[in-house]
Amino acid sequence: MITPWTVLIVDDSPADRTIYKRYLGKDPQQRYDCSEASCAEQGLALCQRQQFDVILLDFQLPDRSGLDVLQVVQAQYPHTAVIMLTGHGDEQVAVQAMKGGAEDYLVKDGLNPEGLQRTVRNVVHQAQLRQQLRNHQERQRLLARIAFRIRQSLELDQTLQTAVTEVHQLLGCDRVLAYQFARI
Repeated sequence: MITPWTVLIVDDSPADRTIYKRYLGKDPQQRYDCSEASCAEQGLALCQRQQFDVILLDFQLPDRSGLDVLQVVQAQYPHTAVIMLTGHGDEQVAVQAMKGGAEDYLVKDGLNPEGLQRTVRNVVHQAQLRQQLRNHQERQRLLARIAFRIRQSLELDQTLQTAVTEVHQLLGCDRVLAYQFARI
């Protein structure tokens, strides 16, 4: 079974929000759990309550610009991908959105189901790969730190204590048990 991706659609047009949900609902490769917001503040409030895989963000909202919302999302929810949407294909707007951290930029007038589906899938896959890379890098740093501390200690008891402490921090658990076996 395919785990649905969470999508937040922030657009002041109810008709546009309905179209995006319908387009995503027809995706044969992925399922989506869509939430909607008609303004920036409502969208940001939803972000505080739920983590989203991707946000479809209108460039012009009644209470704030999409670029302002993009800055907040980048600062507070860095693991959430953003696709900027606009009613007119302005190259300058696209550049601003991409520089601001948007993963992609789509013009509403030229949007079709396959294009939206493909863009959302690509953006979410890229975000997942970046997160996997960050996790891998963090594990590598931790392993290097553990190895360094173990090399600093020559006594077995100290080595085991160091390893237990580091594994405890890695796993974020209450305790770690390590067994020392007598050498025969």
